[in-house]
Amino acid sequence: MTTLKAGLGDAQAVVIGGGLAGLLTARVLAQHVARVVVVEQDRLPEGPVPRRGVPQSTHVHGLGVRGLRTLERLLPGFTGELTGAGAPMLDLAGDLAMRNPHGWAAVFPSGLGFVCASRPLVEWTVRRMVRTAPNIVFHEGTRVTGLTGNTSAVTGVRLHTTEGPDHDRPTLTADLVVDATGRGSPVDTWLEQLGCVPPPKEVIDPHIGYASRIYRVPEGHRAAWQACYIQGGPPGPHRGGVLAPLEGGRWIVTLIGSGADRPSTREPDFLPYARGLADPLIADSIAHAEPLTGITGSHATSNRRRLIRPGARLPGNLLLTGDALCCFNPVYGQGMTAAALGAALLGECLTGRPELSGISPRYHSRLTTLTNSFWDMAAAADNVLPDTEGTPPSWSQRVASRYMDRVQAACTRDPRVHLTFLEVLHSLRPPSSLLAPGIALSALAGRGAGQGRPAPATSGTP
Repeated sequence: MTTLKAGLGDAQAVVIGGGLAGLLTARVLAQHVARVVVVEQDRLPEGPVPRRGVPQSTHVHGLGVRGLRTLERLLPGFTGELTGAGAPMLDLAGDLAMRNPHGWAAVFPSGLGFVCASRPLVEWTVRRMVRTAPNIVFHEGTRVTGLTGNTSAVTGVRLHTTEGPDHDRPTLTADLVVDATGRGSPVDTWLEQLGCVPPPKEVIDPHIGYASRIYRVPEGHRAAWQACYIQGGPPGPHRGGVLAPLEGGRWIVTLIGSGADRPSTREPDFLPYARGLADPLIADSIAHAEPLTGITGSHATSNRRRLIRPGARLPGNLLLTGDALCCFNPVYGQGMTAAALGAALLGECLTGRPELSGISPRYHSRLTTLTNSFWDMAAAADNVLPDTEGTPPSWSQRVASRYMDRVQAACTRDPRVHLTFLEVLHSLRPPSSLLAPGIALSALAGRGAGQGRPAPATSGTP
């Protein structure tokens, strides 16, 4: 029988994966255990540049309001670091022009601030701040090939360097192992090698694809908005698009489509595809803007989660976090917030705990509960798309989807509904808030034309 150290103060934790979820988990663990080792197969760059291990880094990212607030609590000064690097701070309803299938959402100052920053800047900022902890060390260019231990507890990880000839390292011992390797996690294989049965999975794949490009903001550009989101869906085209400002006077534009109408990465196709959105605002904005990058694409947009149910026979000191446990269609911008909340939750689970034994069931149960609302929102949105495969929607999900359509219609005419919708979308209020009497009456009152249409993007430009 594998035994663990009696106290947290002498324990060593190993975090597999040096992305956002792994970095934040390491920062939290460093406050509770003697030593944290982060194992990352990439060589981490010294600067805010994309890296191979984060293929989504060239696309638009949304750090939700609750996610930003949680990151600020975990890493005090984080928001100032981003804005100091040039990332714009925007108001969700005052600066972001949102068009849903029913029209433009009402525009007003919401008081909900969020930062528009590139994923490389976010990750690099987190990495710099996490590295200041003296008891966190990094093994870069190193891949985990398996776990040691048994069905009750893991005792360490097997390592292999990812560069040069065969350079296996000795097993790295651990009192706690956290898998933060993302949606491609090999944890099922690792568990089978220990004699465990991997947890079952649930998958909802909308077969969405997107293509992204970065532009220089045109000199003299003036508009009543700073960012724009055009949502696809009936009665209009299923195509969608996002234009968001980034540090360095840049725009990132991501175009989104499903099935056979997914955007390509061919140069001649990008602008014409944008012209096919429900509104020409994004296309008009980039028509005369200077491209700074090529076009990158992705079809990795499925929602996937491992269902670790009560009583699951898994090692009691092995944790799954971030996309390794539950990943969402990146179009909805939930991943970074879920990673931050998962790290904060781990801190709560460790506080006042004398040892690590048996932490797995408690953590996974609470994290699953926490991410259920993220999952339900993504599933409800994706299940209305014609090419979606996977777990079919339940009766309650179908009803919720129809009601959300009415809520979005009300967002175009009622600022109260739009504000509540944004607060739910950014995890500041529970979804049940949309059933409050005033919100429900407005949503069920009928559909009306949108208002608050933003000024043309080309205002003040050649």
